[in-house]
Amino acid sequence: MLNEINKKVSIEYEGLYTQLILAAFFMFIIPLLLALYVIFNVIVNKNIDATMGYARLVIFWMVASGIFGFILIRRPVKAILQLINKAKNIAEGNLDEKIVVARRDELKDLASAFNRITADLEKKIAELEYSRSLTRELFQKIGHAITSSQRMDALLTLINQSVRKVLRGESSFITLYEPDSRKLYLKAYSGSQRDLNENMQLPDNKGVMGFVIKNKKPMIIKKGGVEDNLPAQYREEILKYTTILCVPIIEKDEVKGVVGVSDLLDTDKIDTDDLFLMENIAGQIATSLENFALNKNIEETYYQTLITLARVVEAKDPYSAGHLERVSKYVSKMADRLKLEPETKKMLIGGAILHDLGKVGIQDSILKKEGKFSEEEYSIMKQHSIIGENILKPLRTMSKLSSLVRHHHEMYDGSGYPDGLMGEDIPLTSRMLAVADIYDALTTDRPYRKAMSKEEAVKTLRSYAGNKLDPKLVEIFISII
Repeated sequence: MLNEINKKVSIEYEGLYTQLILAAFFMFIIPLLLALYVIFNVIVNKNIDATMGYARLVIFWMVASGIFGFILIRRPVKAILQLINKAKNIAEGNLDEKIVVARRDELKDLASAFNRITADLEKKIAELEYSRSLTRELFQKIGHAITSSQRMDALLTLINQSVRKVLRGESSFITLYEPDSRKLYLKAYSGSQRDLNENMQLPDNKGVMGFVIKNKKPMIIKKGGVEDNLPAQYREEILKYTTILCVPIIEKDEVKGVVGVSDLLDTDKIDTDDLFLMENIAGQIATSLENFALNKNIEETYYQTLITLARVVEAKDPYSAGHLERVSKYVSKMADRLKLEPETKKMLIGGAILHDLGKVGIQDSILKKEGKFSEEEYSIMKQHSIIGENILKPLRTMSKLSSLVRHHHEMYDGSGYPDGLMGEDIPLTSRMLAVADIYDALTTDRPYRKAMSKEEAVKTLRSYAGNKLDPKLVEIFISII
């Protein structure tokens, strides 16, 4: 009971408007009344000496009243300044900052509301960052799969699993549609239904997928809600789901399939952003299907053409005859000794054959010159590694191969070109190729010197170990020749 009484009489429990009125009363009204009182006494009594005693007392109370009014107004102003400073810190990104006001008026309510808004904002930012990281991961996986040598079914499985993870659905699926035969096949599924399998044939005229295929447009259903104008043949299957987001895979205005996710955990958060994400994924799947269908062998054909071109370049220099074959055999043996993966070994052998491909862009007067290059000629000659990389870039599945070709003249001590990479910053395959390339150059005739013997070449390689060449790879190379 005593606490309630104290609460009622405390100024802190009064509203800001009331406090401002009280402050104005003590700072202006009371002093004005006291001043008028003194003036009235002077006029009525006409005795200034008699009034001076009252005047001193009045002045004291005027000052006291002003000070008390100032104290009253100072506290809320100080709290407002505190709110402003804290708000600035929060606006600058310090969301951990909390506003604490030791008051019980509107400023306290304002601080509490501000803290709630900040907490909600922090939560939203965390959710956004999580969504962004998942979306980034999804598209990185899809991009990697599209540019790799994976089969289409592996790519679809990867995309499907990523869709389920990002959108937090109980199940997800990708189906492909054959319009000529009107057959719909389940190509990827992730969820609790174990009786579903790849290439399972599904009806193309029922449920969500039937609606999406026929109308060529997405469908979003929340909490079992069904569009009023939805035909009865689609309703039965749709009502099985609590939520579903389904998007057609369209290529050149033809439906190639459907990608969807059902029974989402965040039911209330299905929005246009989710739809936009799914439409982008469907677009990437459509692109992949087109590439796989039309360009299944195009990169292999291009690769074989480049090998032929590399041999033509080699044939232009009588001193380099057989160089590509010898270097490819050396790196193959090194790859076996290092137990590299088959794909890496294949890429390394390809690099050995194509590493000088860029010389096709160097004029014959420099390529066939007998004797040392001038500085200008050497600068032009060094461009062949970059030219080779640019020729290989259209091979999307062989990005590592183009990197190998670019860096095969990098030296272990950083003195190489074109980027001056040092040590293990140079790709392993480029370091391996450098050892084999230099050894073969040492053991073949050149216009400016005779070929070294194997013993002399090995001695020279060891002298390069730790400066021009990776010392570990030098010893491995020597052990396999």
